[in-house]
Amino acid sequence: CESCQQPLPGDCPVVYAERAGYSRQWHPGCFVCCRCTEPLVDLIYFWKSGAAWCGRHYCESLRPRCAGCDEIIFSDDYQQVEGLAWHHKHFACLECETLLTGKPFTLANTSLLCSTC
Repeated sequence: CESCQQPLPGDCPVVYAERAGYSRQWHPGCFVCCRCTEPLVDLIYFWKSGAAWCGRHYCESLRPRCAGCDEIIFSDDYQQVEGLAWHHKHFACLECETLLTGKPFTLANTSLLCSTC
């Protein structure tokens, strides 16, 4: 098994990942996302940099995810602060929903607050 390095008995089901090449094999429970360890046996997987990725983490490796709505940001126009990203419409105060672009704000645990709130 590529993951646990334990033998794969002949009567044991194995996972072949076409994109990894048929020389690689995994126990079904060992074929997991390289970022979150979500089992990938029954899911669509992505192969990147020599590893299997779940859809969520593969997309995050290509584009940022909005801290406000948890969706992938496809536009090149977004707000980024301290490693987090927001669609412009979600870069707003958690309490009063005032848009914060160009205004003073506080960031606390991914929550944005305007100077009033």
